[in-house]
Amino acid sequence: MSKELKKSLHEHIMTIALSLVVILSAVSGFRFSYPFYYLLLLDIVLVIFFAFLLKRPQLIIFLLTSLLLIDVIVFIKYRSLLVSIVSYIDGFIKWADIYMNYTISPPGFDLLTEKYRFFMIIMTVVIVTLIITLLNIIIRSWFLTLFSGILFFVVQWYNYVDAAYLYMTVYITLCFIDIGIKNYFKKGSAKAPIAVFLIVVIFLSSITSISAQLMPKNFKPVKWETLNNWFYDTFPFTRDWRNGEGTNDDWFGETVFTTFANELGGNVKPNNFLIMEVEADESTYLRGMVYDTYTYSSKSPLIYDNFSNRWENSRQQYMYVESSDKIPPTFSNNVNFEVKTITVIPLKIKSDILFSPWQPHKLSYDFYYEVDNLNLRAKTSHGTGEPYVVTYLKPQIDLNSLRQKGNETLKGEERIRYLSYPATLLPERVKDLAYSITKDKKTLYDKVKAVEEYLRQYPYSLDVPPTPSDRDFVDYFLFDLKKGYCSYYATAMVIMLRTIGIPARYVVGFRMPSAPSSDGKYRITAANAHAWVEVYFDDYGWITFEPTPNYPSLEFPMFLSNNNHLNLENDMELQPDNENKDSHSPVDKLQQSDNTKTTSQEIASSNDNKFNILPFGLILIVTLVTITSLYWWDRKKKINNLDNKFLVIYYYEKIVKYLAKKGLKKLDTETPLEYQKKVLGNGYIGFSEVTRIYNETVYGGKTPSQEEVGYLKEFIKELKKKRQLNLKRI
Repeated sequence: MSKELKKSLHEHIMTIALSLVVILSAVSGFRFSYPFYYLLLLDIVLVIFFAFLLKRPQLIIFLLTSLLLIDVIVFIKYRSLLVSIVSYIDGFIKWADIYMNYTISPPGFDLLTEKYRFFMIIMTVVIVTLIITLLNIIIRSWFLTLFSGILFFVVQWYNYVDAAYLYMTVYITLCFIDIGIKNYFKKGSAKAPIAVFLIVVIFLSSITSISAQLMPKNFKPVKWETLNNWFYDTFPFTRDWRNGEGTNDDWFGETVFTTFANELGGNVKPNNFLIMEVEADESTYLRGMVYDTYTYSSKSPLIYDNFSNRWENSRQQYMYVESSDKIPPTFSNNVNFEVKTITVIPLKIKSDILFSPWQPHKLSYDFYYEVDNLNLRAKTSHGTGEPYVVTYLKPQIDLNSLRQKGNETLKGEERIRYLSYPATLLPERVKDLAYSITKDKKTLYDKVKAVEEYLRQYPYSLDVPPTPSDRDFVDYFLFDLKKGYCSYYATAMVIMLRTIGIPARYVVGFRMPSAPSSDGKYRITAANAHAWVEVYFDDYGWITFEPTPNYPSLEFPMFLSNNNHLNLENDMELQPDNENKDSHSPVDKLQQSDNTKTTSQEIASSNDNKFNILPFGLILIVTLVTITSLYWWDRKKKINNLDNKFLVIYYYEKIVKYLAKKGLKKLDTETPLEYQKKVLGNGYIGFSEVTRIYNETVYGGKTPSQEEVGYLKEFIKELKKKRQLNLKRI
């Protein structure tokens, strides 16, 4: 083999390896996986293709010219096909923007994710292989190859992609090896064979990378207050990045409790870091997330036969609610209840998840709630000193009544979701055990309590081994491990109940301490993260059960009568009453009270321990320029063939931006109706119809008609003519 051939071969191999590392890191940041061998095959093909193409500029010009001619022909003869392609690309750009930047997604967004996921993978591989091939084979700049890769990994890591750190270490090691190979061929190969040289380079590169990986990283960064303030004022989007303003290594994301759903099993080492405080008149459960699907997932993006169990949500449809609005009760009108409030003060947790006892009714901030299970999310992540007040309804559960209830009112798709489990993968003996425990019980409640009491016999332990990769999590816990912590007990109880036809769901959040501190506040630490079970009963809805023996079992009182009930059909206001604990009934005269409103200044605790960083100025400037360029490119695309719901949202945002240019900027604190009053006052009479279409689509769940979408498009055309308008004639 000639020297030039060897050089070219090694050059292509290193380019393929470097591209693959970047691709794997990018895919891990997308939060969906793809078979490794698909990515590898696509990487190899594209690197070879781009290496061949980029060395032939005449061929590039020919291909671009041909593409332009094909585009003209398609535009003339197959215009509908071109429109479909443009619409698909435009829809992909809008989906990518929402997927990457927003936690809350519109209804049906999961279907779009399935639609565009493959295209996202293809585009990622194409872009990565094109850039790495250009830098490493065509330009042959080791500096640009190394710098661009580090830039990508740093931005990823600061955006909470933990795997980026490991991939960056591998990438740098490969870059060192690549630099060594280039120098070897540059200076000649007379002194030693390439194999010996590679062994030395790989050894030295690995030592360097491993040493960097093992170095202590818990030191404090240099504090430069003036530079920090300027940087965050100039680039405010970086405040939410890892180690951003007001955050430090002691901060926790929502993984402090969602780990009990995403990574079932294994040894746990809890800590007592204070993450939030709660002002309440009782200790209760703070619901964070509710899950409906027990499934299997790969433990590694590189190994596809090494599986673990986890909890997921099969669908999430969030509704936007303003602070003045309320979530209607989910229990029936013959259930007594109390109205209570708590104040949650986040201290060291960065998450848009809002915590509430069951059942949330009203919040002091605008928020989103998941329609089926009432998961609550804020518009933005809450940080230190951003408290919120939750008004919740506490049903009064009568044990005599509960024992008479079934679960027949839970029907249709919702019932199927909360009865589902992987029947083909779950060992049959799990179902047999659940049946043997409950076969002699006559009522639904007694069956549930029987399973709960059976699980509470297992000893509680945090020191447990990981579940073997070839074993089901529940089966391993019940028949082999026979000890564990909350996620073991809660998962086992939910699955056992589902196998015998009882709808149940898995809940994660925090269990408040049994008693408050001396100042009356409950201090919630990372050690209070917990998982528990909710079971459905007619009239009462979802009721909490506690299978973990380390916590007291929930006991329900027995009342002599249950004649008073709540009439949900009456338009009544609910008033929290912390002095009189009598339950509410139709004869109560309930009025709205503003006494529960507490300002952030009154309840926020001071925290001077802000964590400052010396920002990567050049890195973030390049990132900002890139994001801005992509944004303006996206705005220039035309929308033709998207779903009408997305078209309404898109055109409404476009109208608001046009009006802002005319001096009618929509404030963040303004609702669509409040903004409508301001616009109508300036002569834009037709805007009331725009607001109606938008509100009915976004908040009312209505599917807009083609005529309504056409109205919005016509409104935009009139705005472009720079005149005040009255579109009632349309």
